[in-house]
Amino acid sequence: MRTAPADTAILLFAHAAAHEAKAKTFASGRSARTNEKIADVLLEHTLAVVRKARLPLIPVFTADQKGNTFGERLANAFQDAFGAGYQRVICIGSDCPTLAATDLLQAQEVLQRQNMVVGPAEDGGAYLIGMHIDCFDPESFAMLNWQTGQVLHELFIYSFRQQAVLYGFELLQKRADVDSKEDLRLVLEGLPVFNRFRVLVLGILYGRAARAFAFRHLLRKPLGWSLRELQLRAPPQQAQ
Repeated sequence: MRTAPADTAILLFAHAAAHEAKAKTFASGRSARTNEKIADVLLEHTLAVVRKARLPLIPVFTADQKGNTFGERLANAFQDAFGAGYQRVICIGSDCPTLAATDLLQAQEVLQRQNMVVGPAEDGGAYLIGMHIDCFDPESFAMLNWQTGQVLHELFIYSFRQQAVLYGFELLQKRADVDSKEDLRLVLEGLPVFNRFRVLVLGILYGRAARAFAFRHLLRKPLGWSLRELQLRAPPQQAQ
């Protein structure tokens, strides 16, 4: 018998901002510090979304990731989250500026009736992967063709092999993640003028004038949620 809905945690599998800025270029022709500031805003946005969803958070940054390949590191992170007592784990990164708390809550709801849920990225990858422990096989999961445009197709195959049913998971709304300056430009163009993420990034890129104009029209609230505020809470005790 499956456990209660409270047995769900968010797994934030990501680089810290300094490392992310070295792996990706969000603004060419700018200083390394500018690139890092943008990476930091992306991370802060993600933490704010998790805070709003009010779900336990398990952060796994670069230094805590275990394994030789991306797939091994991701599989080990899921394994540790399940080992902590959670029955449902929803994994996200820090590179989806349009991610919303409703996405996390919808994924939580889907996992009450399905063993998997996926948020498809526009580049063929995934910005969110949620699994019930019954659907998790660490070796098979690690062997998928991660960090390619084939990830969504690979997850279909993985789901079928684990559950022996076609379309064994639900898809959320498609969203764009940010891996390059072009990705960032397209996302910024599609956001409302006074969207908080957009305002902060434009302020980094174009300085005080852009910030001053935007903040006259936007109530600024702090985004600096600390990990301590969001850190995982233990899952509820199981009935004996």
